[in-house]
Amino acid sequence: MNKPLPSFEKLRELAEKDPEALERLREEHIKHLIDNAPQQYRHRLEGLQFQIDGQRRLAKSPMAACLKISKMMHDSLHQLKDFVDGAQDANREPIPAYEPARILSFKNQA
Repeated sequence: MNKPLPSFEKLRELAEKDPEALERLREEHIKHLIDNAPQQYRHRLEGLQFQIDGQRRLAKSPMAACLKISKMMHDSLHQLKDFVDGAQDANREPIPAYEPARILSFKNQA
């Protein structure tokens, strides 16, 4: 299934007139994406999709679901950043003790 998503207008029309068809389309594309991911990532992607689906079910509105899933993404990004920063810090030379700076004066050219 390498067929592209329908146009935005078609997706909007499905959302308004046939939300069940839109949901089936969403599920088909997600399943295709996970099934075609490298084997070592599939289990993690299935788990992540399970969490996303759970947040969608628990949310009181589509906007609430969107905000909750967005928060999940930001939290994950911050964890990755903290990990990368920690790895970089472990490879850095220790910062030398404070040394006073020499202040240079520049002549005013005005």
